[in-house]
Amino acid sequence: MKKFMLVAIAMLALSTVTYAAGPISFGVQATGANLNVTGLTDVYGFGFGGGVHLDVSLPLLFSFRLQGDYVTFSPDNAKYAGVVFQNPAGITIDGGRVNIISGNVNTKLSPLPLPIVSPYLTAGIGLSSLNVSDTTVKYTGPQPIRGGTVPGLKSDTKFSANLGAGVDLDLIALKLYLEARYTWIFTEGSTSTYIPVSLGVTF
Repeated sequence: MKKFMLVAIAMLALSTVTYAAGPISFGVQATGANLNVTGLTDVYGFGFGGGVHLDVSLPLLFSFRLQGDYVTFSPDNAKYAGVVFQNPAGITIDGGRVNIISGNVNTKLSPLPLPIVSPYLTAGIGLSSLNVSDTTVKYTGPQPIRGGTVPGLKSDTKFSANLGAGVDLDLIALKLYLEARYTWIFTEGSTSTYIPVSLGVTF
């Protein structure tokens, strides 16, 4: 919570300082992502979610984006059982959903600012809060054994960094963008990564 407060204060200060330099625009986005967790890469498929963003324009080729996202990932239960148990026959696993809430401060560089379509590069830092739901294990073979519940991970907040690219589509009344960012979450032991892809609209 303290880390999120620090990032929120930094975002507010950044917005205040840069307001005189250019307009501030608000928007929303739909976000999907591919998650890469050590030892469970094949277990989790594509996740879905969305969020909000705030764009701060500058008179040069740079701008800033303050972005928050929520993305949830559901595991493939059959693959999950195969990773956890040497003989997964008759074993079913429920739960284990991964939820990521992220907040980022990104800078955008548009080297080719065209009238309608403008590609850009982006990089930034932020915080990511990971939450893993409880996992229930059941055995349905000919000789049932007692299953159990494996506690999940409750809101572990870590620093993150990202690097990516996107394209802005300016339609006068609103602006669309498509963006992909390779994101590192500095979890303990080994760094987790995921690639959020956002389709957003800015008003």
